[in-house]
Amino acid sequence: MKVVVISGGKMPSEKLLYDEIEKCEYIICADSGANCLYKYKISPNILVGDFDSIDDEIFSYFKNNTRIVEVPCEKDFTDTELAFNEALKLSPDEISFLGCTGTRLDHIFGNLGLLYKCIKSGIKASIKDDNNTLFMIDKTTKIQGKKGEIFSIQGFRDEVKALYIENAKYPLKNYNLNFGDSRTVSNEFLDEPVTIRFENGIVIVMKCTD
Repeated sequence: MKVVVISGGKMPSEKLLYDEIEKCEYIICADSGANCLYKYKISPNILVGDFDSIDDEIFSYFKNNTRIVEVPCEKDFTDTELAFNEALKLSPDEISFLGCTGTRLDHIFGNLGLLYKCIKSGIKASIKDDNNTLFMIDKTTKIQGKKGEIFSIQGFRDEVKALYIENAKYPLKNYNLNFGDSRTVSNEFLDEPVTIRFENGIVIVMKCTD
């Protein structure tokens, strides 16, 4: 089962939104992510949050045909993580996070933590907007991309040891990668998939366009 979680950050384009939801079985909306769904008259299965950022008209539109999970304004977790927790109850194979980037860097870092929780639970997951796709890998992986498309990688938490990047414009051999290392920023795809392999650790993969 694929679940789409949509939050209140940078609003996805109509194309990105429909590309994701047409391949999913369940939509969970975190608080002001409802503003995006309302724009396109898409009803989520669950709406989660304290609803301090939703217009009354929009909340009224959804409350009659959507399961509402209302939480206090003062809470221990972000609305996005609460939506993620609802997704976990469905035992999904994949979660796509939309509306999870934007101007709030603190929320972006928190959302990276959700990708980490997914990979530790064996769930395929990504954060997407119209310029970026982020996901994590914990084993040798082939990454698809168009020739000339930019990708970057970073180590997450612990050092990534014996890293190899193969079939990319800038290959790398037997490199120990730490978070914040610029050596692996702004690489490019060639004619075939890029292979990323390493002995241990977790790698953040970012496919980016301007």
